[in-house]
Amino acid sequence: MTAAQPSPEGVRSAASAAPSKAADEAPRLPAESGVTARLADDLAVPAASPVHRLQAELVQFTRQVEPAAEPLYPGWFRLGFPVASSVLLWAAILWGLSRLA
Repeated sequence: MTAAQPSPEGVRSAASAAPSKAADEAPRLPAESGVTARLADDLAVPAASPVHRLQAELVQFTRQVEPAAEPLYPGWFRLGFPVASSVLLWAAILWGLSRLA
């Protein structure tokens, strides 16, 4: 190995040589526990930090905006228009066929 790369044994011994008291008191969560980061709720008061500012900007992408209901045509028009236009088209087709004969 080169002088710039420490040996793996040296790294392990240096890391375990002086464990801090805070690291011993911190709760340990297993990697398989499925703990994930979560967004703060809407009632939380944001602190003045870049992380909280970024979260406030990104929260707009997580909210589902309900689409506004589009006004529909009245029922008589939705049923009557296709029927009336079909009758007119068939009348035009039959009139055109009668002219050819």
